[in-house]
Amino acid sequence: MSAQYVDISYLVAAVLFMLGLKRLSSPATARNGNKLSMLGMAIAVVATLFKQEILSFNLIIVGVVIGSAIGGVSARRVKMTAMPQMVAIFNGCGGAASALVALSEYHRVAPEFETFLLTTMLLSIIIGSLTFTGSLIAFAKLQELIGGKPTVYRGQQIVNAILVIAMIALAIGVSFTPADP
Repeated sequence: MSAQYVDISYLVAAVLFMLGLKRLSSPATARNGNKLSMLGMAIAVVATLFKQEILSFNLIIVGVVIGSAIGGVSARRVKMTAMPQMVAIFNGCGGAASALVALSEYHRVAPEFETFLLTTMLLSIIIGSLTFTGSLIAFAKLQELIGGKPTVYRGQQIVNAILVIAMIALAIGVSFTPADP
């Protein structure tokens, strides 16, 4: 399969994911949304298997088997009333996976980056990490492991601004001095 067909397959998979997510917003269409998302994932996995850069299919097959087993068992065992907690955990896992893939890719090809690729990787690491931690907090609140009241303190906005500036400064620093592979 040519690279053009793989790219088109990824585009189709992305559209199916978006349509599936949209249909998950209503209980009446949620089952259909799951089916669309499953089809999108199947297309993405098959397209990935046709990429020429893949050296070993073993890890992909192991990932598909483990992911299918976890998803299948979760779908059967988790009660409907606990579905928000499961969605929070799965969302967090997706964010963590995004951050880890971007970090791995950064270490694999550094320091030969194009500006766009480096920016995309750094944003994936930041957004994926924030998604992971935010989803863990959402799970803990939904599971009533922590209180539902927001934690606020004096000077919180200043601390948040400092954290954002630090993340941006670190991202800029990394882009000018990429790590050795």
